[in-house]
Amino acid sequence: MKSFNLLMIFIFIVLLSGLMYGQEDKKIVAKIESETVEKQLKIKGTVTNNTPTYEELNYLLVSIKRGGNGNLSNNRQSGKFSINPGETKLLSEINVGLENKDALKAFLYIRDEQTQKLISKDSLEINQDFFKKKISQVEKEEAFELKGLTIDETKTKVGRDFYDMFYIQYSQIPDKSSSSIKISELPTRGTSGQINIEIDDKIVYSFITNPSDDYLKEQLVNTLRYIKEFNARKNLIKNEFIY
Repeated sequence: MKSFNLLMIFIFIVLLSGLMYGQEDKKIVAKIESETVEKQLKIKGTVTNNTPTYEELNYLLVSIKRGGNGNLSNNRQSGKFSINPGETKLLSEINVGLENKDALKAFLYIRDEQTQKLISKDSLEINQDFFKKKISQVEKEEAFELKGLTIDETKTKVGRDFYDMFYIQYSQIPDKSSSSIKISELPTRGTSGQINIEIDDKIVYSFITNPSDDYLKEQLVNTLRYIKEFNARKNLIKNEFIY
């Protein structure tokens, strides 16, 4: 009788372990939802916490669009968030104008805030056949390593003018860094703002905005120079650890 009871306990533990293992696969679920209204595509990044614990995570939602004329554009939303057990949370939304001959890919990545380990991901593709080799060179499996991706987080016309100048110039460089480059804009005192150029979450260059074309061209030259120097230092450090 005692052996039978031990056997039943063992079977119960095995079944419980199997059940818990099956649940592990779907602890945190990333999902991209989309809807189109009058040629505007709304992309929503959501996450569901199927664990019994409170979680602190971060997300990255990226969209890459190729227009009918072949031009590439992208958008990125990211941030930290917390989520309760059993909760489904809307993380971010991206609105993209989409014509019939436009193609789009979107990626949602959820990572642990402390370890940066990838926990869950989802993707969306529209008009996949319209993407040619050019887009495949930009896209990587990990959105944190999208080669040559430039991210526009400017707020004003001056900021957008600079971003456009930078994007046109940078997109022509053949050997790009594997890291994404973010151009962001912060308000300052008065009517000016501050443009920050970030790589790997590090500010490599910044300047105060000025609507003068000559001034923006000068800052563009400085920006490209600092990016080149940053990447050179990064590669040097990386090579020092290759034996």
